[in-house]
Amino acid sequence: MNTLESLGLFGLFLVCFLASSLYPLGSEAFVVGFLVLDYAWVLVWIVATFGNTLGALVTYGIGYIGDSYFLKHFKGVHAKIHRYADGIQKRGFLYAFFSFLPVVGDVFVLGLGVYRYSILKSCIFIALGKGVRYLVLIVAYNKYQHGF
Repeated sequence: MNTLESLGLFGLFLVCFLASSLYPLGSEAFVVGFLVLDYAWVLVWIVATFGNTLGALVTYGIGYIGDSYFLKHFKGVHAKIHRYADGIQKRGFLYAFFSFLPVVGDVFVLGLGVYRYSILKSCIFIALGKGVRYLVLIVAYNKYQHGF
């Protein structure tokens, strides 16, 4: 955390960005870490939500422009995404909102890109889902911080 602490909120942004791309990393521990360091909760919430949302949008972009690449090189991933095709077309906003879920969240976002779900709706609902998740974490930390 020392290196991230020296980077400040930019370090938190980087961690949250990477955690939401296809690179597995738990950003929640870093969010709590910055709260422990007495950063203002609202700044931590904004930076974490923004970074995590932008990371997810990179994954969306990969799906959007890289569908043929995935089909050729990652048939298993493409098959998983194909299972969600009808759901994404009908209820893409839910897939975007629940993109904060571990493992399947990245697949959801990739699928949103592959099936060209509205970028505007994707942005809004991805940000809402990720923002709600971080807000719940921050509220839980503030309520039970002596147990952390």
